[in-house]
Amino acid sequence: MNVIETIQTNLGLMPLKKIDPNTLEITGDQVDLGNTALAQAGIPAILLGIYNRLELDPDFSTLQADSGRMLEKIFGKSKDVVIKKIKIYSKIKDDNSEQELEHIASESIRVIKEKTGKATNENAIRNFVAANKPDILLYLPPSLDLGILLQNNNLDDRTGKMEGPVSTLVHHLEKIFNTSDKI
Repeated sequence: MNVIETIQTNLGLMPLKKIDPNTLEITGDQVDLGNTALAQAGIPAILLGIYNRLELDPDFSTLQADSGRMLEKIFGKSKDVVIKKIKIYSKIKDDNSEQELEHIASESIRVIKEKTGKATNENAIRNFVAANKPDILLYLPPSLDLGILLQNNNLDDRTGKMEGPVSTLVHHLEKIFNTSDKI
C-alpha cells in the first residue's frame, strides 16, 4: 500500500482519484465535493509539502508534532495560501477545514516516520522521498499551483501525472537515479 492509500485508509476517507494528465481533471465521471474533495487536494498537497521540506532539509526533527501548527511547519509563509486554494478546490466555506488539514498533516508525518523506520540518515530520508514523490503527483490537483507556491516547478509538470508503459519506465528510472545511495 502506498503512502496516500495508507493515510486515506487510516483516516477513514474515500479513496483518492488520479488526475488525468491530458485533461488535468479527476479521472472518472463524478466530481467530489466537501470532505472528499478536501482529502483529494489536502493529502497530496501536504505530502508534497513535507517531501519538499525533507528534500531541502532531510531532518524529521523540524517536523515534530505540534498540536495545530503542522501546516505552518510544512508550508511556512505559504500556509494560508495553500489552505485557501484547498478550500476553493473542495468548495468548503467553513473554518473546520483547517483543523481537518492539520489532522491530515499529523497523520502524514506519523505514516512517513513509520514507513522510513524513523530513519535519521539523510540518504534514507531522501531515498524515501524520491521513491514516493512520483506516485503522489498522480493525485495532485493542478489548480492548487503547489509548484509555484513551494517554488518547485517539478510539482506542476504534466509529465509527472502520465502513466503507461513508457511513462512507467521513465518514472522507474527517475526513482533509481534520484536516490542518494549511489553517491
